[in-house]
Amino acid sequence: MEMLDLLREFGPLVGCVVFFIWRDWRREDRSTTRIEKLEDEMRAIILPLVEKSTAVIAENTAVMRGLENALESFTRGSKQ
Repeated sequence: MEMLDLLREFGPLVGCVVFFIWRDWRREDRSTTRIEKLEDEMRAIILPLVEKSTAVIAENTAVMRGLENALESFTRGSKQ
């Protein structure tokens, strides 16, 4: 009934404006919900990958340091 009252009092143009504002507000609300779900899903997938990659990089760095130290020791020993 509210829409009919608006139409009677202010005319069909105001009723159309109100309808389109309401429709677009609902569409934006659904889009926001959809985007938040997608972001949560991406976060759930990417976070463990980043943690695993960080651990692998740290392990590789430690191995490279060990190899560098071994190579330096080897080259010092061969110079003498």
